[in-house]
Amino acid sequence: MQRLSREHTVPGPRRYQVYEPALLVEPGETILVETINHMSPVVWSEADLAAHGSPEYREREETGPIFVRGVRPGDTLAVRIEAIELVGLPHAHGSGPLADAYPQRPRVFAIENGCCRLPGGAQVALAPMVGDIYTTPTVPDPVGVAHGGNMDFTEVRPGNTLYLPSFREGGLLVLGDVHAFQGDGEIFGEGGECAAEVTVMLDVNRTYRHPRPLVETPECLIGLAQGEDLFASIQMAVRDMTVLAARGPWAAEGDKPRQAALVRWVDFREQLREVRLLLAHHRQIDEQPPHRQQHGEGQAS
Repeated sequence: MQRLSREHTVPGPRRYQVYEPALLVEPGETILVETINHMSPVVWSEADLAAHGSPEYREREETGPIFVRGVRPGDTLAVRIEAIELVGLPHAHGSGPLADAYPQRPRVFAIENGCCRLPGGAQVALAPMVGDIYTTPTVPDPVGVAHGGNMDFTEVRPGNTLYLPSFREGGLLVLGDVHAFQGDGEIFGEGGECAAEVTVMLDVNRTYRHPRPLVETPECLIGLAQGEDLFASIQMAVRDMTVLAARGPWAAEGDKPRQAALVRWVDFREQLREVRLLLAHHRQIDEQPPHRQQHGEGQAS
């Protein structure tokens, strides 16, 4: 299995502007990608935490680009997240909406028995996910999430497949910003930031041809969209997923009741500008999503 080391990162100032591949892979190939912790390549103690804004601080510096042979502009790159192994320890540098009232210093969190120990003795289960992942766009300052990017979406995790539109030959995939754990929405602007080794299987998908990122889980397809405001984001997500429901691979099954049930619910997370609309396939029209039995705060259908 090929391995792409964390020495091959795209510097923050050159984000979306590196076109020379760091690795060439075949469709269907599984590779291992090493990612960095942006406070230091690998954090083992609080001594490794670089100050925010210092030359050692490497925010938005991810590993790649990865060229997948056969991927053309207009294709969809399928990224199957096979495994995420954490390297070093996760940390948080104490930001977020309450930082002024409750200032905090950067902290490193110990890992014990599959959990991360937080200050005060609280523990949270490890649930590693990839926060920043994108295909290289054709412009250096893309708007929205059509290419992916720093989505910090917890479903980009082992067992799921992320589909990204390709804008250049080979897709030129870049990924990093692994979080050992993160709440839905990354309210404080960070998760349990950690270096990692990410095993992915890369392939070409010409079935979905979705215009924006799409995540496939064992239960559903999740479409991501970002517009100028909340309503524009909702329109974009609903339009995308309605089109997908009408022309997806299940459309030939001839099961009209289930086809009518495909578009299920809208879930608001992270920012009001970003909306995820979930498409639950193979569910009856009167069935509620398994973990959305009732509408809660911040959700709508």
